[in-house]
Amino acid sequence: MVRSIFLVLSDATGPDTDAEFNRWYSEKHIQDVSKVPGVVSATRYRIEKDVTVLPGVNADNHGFVAIYEIEAKTTEELEVFAASLRNGIDSGAVDISSTLDFKGVTGSLCVPITDRVTAK
Repeated sequence: MVRSIFLVLSDATGPDTDAEFNRWYSEKHIQDVSKVPGVVSATRYRIEKDVTVLPGVNADNHGFVAIYEIEAKTTEELEVFAASLRNGIDSGAVDISSTLDFKGVTGSLCVPITDRVTAK
């Protein structure tokens, strides 16, 4: 079954907070978000900027991406997830560190439009 995803691109507030940001995100934040109702799985990645995928295709400017697989198929179900995430942040159940460059964070909720294609 193909699920929706929550795609989050982020960075630390600066080089001096990078180590603490990565510790917090990997050890605390991703764990907290994984407990939000509707989250099936979560993986965090460092964006590799030193490999050219295709000429003219540039890596995103952010340093990191987290991909959360969400048990949702409709916009309405994603709205329920988003409300649960906001409630978690407001209540403190989902921790937000001062090392997160919150002004630079981008997040997108994505609904699948095809079936999953796998290598044969």
